[in-house]
Amino acid sequence: MRVREVALGASSVLAIAIAACACSPGDEAESRDPSVFVQSTQFAPPPAPITDPVPTAEQLTALYNATTNYSIREEDRARLLEGPSDQTLPIARAWGAQPSPQYIQFTTVEPVGPDMINATGQGHLERMAPYPVGPIPFVRSDSEWKLSRAFVCGGLFLVAPQVCD
Repeated sequence: MRVREVALGASSVLAIAIAACACSPGDEAESRDPSVFVQSTQFAPPPAPITDPVPTAEQLTALYNATTNYSIREEDRARLLEGPSDQTLPIARAWGAQPSPQYIQFTTVEPVGPDMINATGQGHLERMAPYPVGPIPFVRSDSEWKLSRAFVCGGLFLVAPQVCD
């Protein structure tokens, strides 16, 4: 019996030692993986609907850039595109999934027809110098200005043509 108690005591001490080592910080030289991905449960709000007769360049800048902003819910980004939201959801998903979406800053807004405008400005992409962009078409649908479906689908033609069928 005495041997059994010693064996149990030794195994208890060993288990405590293993647990203590597992919980200790270990070697300080060990690097931690900086590529941990944390998905937010908080989403940024989409821009307010634009109902002005002719939107400003700043309003269109916010609208366009929100269409590729993954911190905004897909459903909200889909509402920024021309067409019913249930049909634009897959388009918004593909449009926002660009590997390096450009940031556009519009400077000029030009009416081109009833409920249609074109915007021009500068594009910014990572470390490139700013470059001219436009005209980019926007349409008025259900009393709100939205990014043209035809424009977005033209941009997705090579990477995701099935979403615009």
